[in-house]
Amino acid sequence: MYAKVLKTYKGKAEIEIVCTDASNDNVHCGACSMGQKPSAKAETVLAQNRIEAKPGDMVECSLKERAEVKAALLLFIGPLVLFMIALGLANALNLELWQSFLFGVGVLVITYIVLRYLLKNKTYYYITGIK
Repeated sequence: MYAKVLKTYKGKAEIEIVCTDASNDNVHCGACSMGQKPSAKAETVLAQNRIEAKPGDMVECSLKERAEVKAALLLFIGPLVLFMIALGLANALNLELWQSFLFGVGVLVITYIVLRYLLKNKTYYYITGIK
């Protein structure tokens, strides 16, 4: 997939994915329109910039190996397991149903804040070359 470099900083680049693979001959990944409405502005992502591309450059980028699985485990399965552990702990403490629910939701909120902080500059994209 191709992208345009918007900003660069500390070995990373903010890129805007550009769709060029939407022909009948190629398999279309859909990353250019991930979760957006037709009139929405283009999605930007953070990518590793080992080739030191400059702002305005058109680059070829790719996803790291098994990136989807790692992201799903970290963002979905991890919080779900923590929520279930919190409910089990609340049950062991003999809390009322509403207290158990609030305890579980509190754990999810804390998990969200921690993941948001830890994954602030995490990326699964990397720039493979300048177009």
